[in-house]
Amino acid sequence: MGNASIMGGGFLLGMPEAICAPEQFSEEQQLIAQTAERFAQEEIAPACEAIESQDFAVIRRLLERTGELGLSGVEVPEEHGGAGMDLTTASLVADHLAVQGSFSVTFGAHSGIGMLPLVHFGNAEQKARYLPKLAAGTWIAAYALSEAESGSDALAMRTTATAASDGSGYVLNGEKMWISNAGIADLFTVFAKLDGKVTAFLVEAKTPGLATGAEEHKMGIWGSSTRALLLRDAKVGEGNLLGQPGEGAHIAFQILNVGRIKLGAACVGGARNLIRQTIAYAKQRHAFGQAIASYGLVEQHFATMAVALYAAESAVYRTTGLMDTAASLEEHAAECAMVKITASEMMDRVADLAVQIHGGNGFVRGNPAERAYRDARVNRIFEGTNEINRLLASGVLLRRAQQGRLALMPAIQEVQQSLLSPGAAEPAPPLERARQIVLLAMGAAARRHGEALAQEQEMLAGLTDMAAGLYAMQSAWLRRPEGILTQAVLCEQMEALELAAHRLLAALCAGDELRTSLAWLRRLAKRDATDIVGLRRRIARALIAAGGYSSSLA
Repeated sequence: MGNASIMGGGFLLGMPEAICAPEQFSEEQQLIAQTAERFAQEEIAPACEAIESQDFAVIRRLLERTGELGLSGVEVPEEHGGAGMDLTTASLVADHLAVQGSFSVTFGAHSGIGMLPLVHFGNAEQKARYLPKLAAGTWIAAYALSEAESGSDALAMRTTATAASDGSGYVLNGEKMWISNAGIADLFTVFAKLDGKVTAFLVEAKTPGLATGAEEHKMGIWGSSTRALLLRDAKVGEGNLLGQPGEGAHIAFQILNVGRIKLGAACVGGARNLIRQTIAYAKQRHAFGQAIASYGLVEQHFATMAVALYAAESAVYRTTGLMDTAASLEEHAAECAMVKITASEMMDRVADLAVQIHGGNGFVRGNPAERAYRDARVNRIFEGTNEINRLLASGVLLRRAQQGRLALMPAIQEVQQSLLSPGAAEPAPPLERARQIVLLAMGAAARRHGEALAQEQEMLAGLTDMAAGLYAMQSAWLRRPEGILTQAVLCEQMEALELAAHRLLAALCAGDELRTSLAWLRRLAKRDATDIVGLRRRIARALIAAGGYSSSLA
């Protein structure tokens, strides 16, 4: 494949040649992960009650500790007090700090979407002024994009910026909603329309005319500060313009790509921590004379957790590796969106099963499973709802194909020609057949709807789910082809791909075309019978014996 394997959407063109995975982390990265894990277990977890009650003095002190340990400034250049390291390392930190949902959100909003607009788009003076304090955790950052009437449709914002009459800067007016860290932030990245074009500004919390509303009473993440940001003739200087006028949408969306990856990493870490806690409970909780961990259906729940986590973890770190070598933050926008979907829905599933295993105890306030269950729900809304991300991912891939940046249509045509070939070729490997199934569905969608496919939300979402399934299969296989977790991911994702393709083809084709397409699908999806029950039992027993999830189970 050459360079095609590492370009955005390249996973659709063939098997990638390179992979970033936990097994390949450097010694330095492993030490940073261990530092984050130790801090999380020794300092964040014991402060859970204080965090949940919004003791902001405790929360600020914990953020300062992340600065002291070098965790909050991983991506900040060394000349501004950070470590100057890559996204993979920063994601490792987000992963291992995610032992408490509220603090994970607070840290992510600060070190991720709050700080990174400045890291990637700030000028030298802005970086020198703000980054040392942000990296040290003595100042806290926040990202102000959403509004009450323009959550998912961010470009429909009403907040405005006008040039000050004396030419000394800009005056901001409007209201931002659901701003994480709003009650404790010292610096906001605020997006507003200047002459009708979205523009970004750095606004200090002490700015006259800036205020915050009351704390939102949320379903979960109780300990994180979430407030409205109120701007009433808030004046900022010319030096507070971030990037160029009209560049705000570009900044916002590129930073969200990084935010989606870091959210995915936090979901991985949160799930890993919750699995460990749930195993400990299941080993000591007895029913009918034996530990519930020994029962078959409980084992199957643990297997579901482990397989889903392995797939998400593999996809997350494969993508951070791709992002670290990409020329721009937008190159892998589709992969970032897919990873966000995969990881957030994995975390929801793990939390749901943890509550089930805990039984009545899992439904009681303060139980780790109960807390994780309510905290996990927001992940499918953060950083663009999963519905928006489903439209975004396939939309990006199709747009890149139309622009000639992704050879998707030739790949679809190649699959169609191979299926039409009268020669009975040897069956392709499972991953290749999975790729062909995805391209078969994409080709049918393109023929049926053409450019109007962009308006067919059900089709776009279905294609994204199929592409995300393929991406997870590849990511797992690239880590450990023969591992039992990889085998389970491939088996379960292939079943899901076949079902999804069947549904899409039935909606896209009719008559002889449908019959032919379904025959092709049956040929591509054909596989040897796998004892998935036995395989999952092996996974569960290894997981329970180890006391938690680790990549060595693979």
